[in-house]
Amino acid sequence: MATINIVRRKEYNDRGRSYSIMLDGKYAGTIASGQSVNINTSPGLHTVSVKIDWCSSPDIVLNVQEDKIESLVAGGFKNANWLMPIATLLLAIHFILKIFFNFQYLIYLVIPFFLVLMYYLTLGRKKYLTLKEI
Repeated sequence: MATINIVRRKEYNDRGRSYSIMLDGKYAGTIASGQSVNINTSPGLHTVSVKIDWCSSPDIVLNVQEDKIESLVAGGFKNANWLMPIATLLLAIHFILKIFFNFQYLIYLVIPFFLVLMYYLTLGRKKYLTLKEI
């Protein structure tokens, strides 16, 4: 039997949520942060993607062969691991500076980070997750 192995990276974003694995447009299971999942399938061409809520990864077409294991790695969008922690840190610094020093302009540094996130949650929702062959 042919097997598809999917490994999910440990990341800050979505660490408490599982991704749904879609095989040929149908639900094939879930994968949690840091886990590895094997999916047994028939040999031939298969379309694989991962999904979380309304966001997903681009589809990958695999030619899975009999008694072979195709390996994929899943994760968040590019630079997702540092984007939200930096935006949250800047937001916290903004409130501290605003309360103690009446400095109100640091908030403008946070706006680009949130605009990137808004892109991936709206127009770029099919690129919110990544799925790559290893």
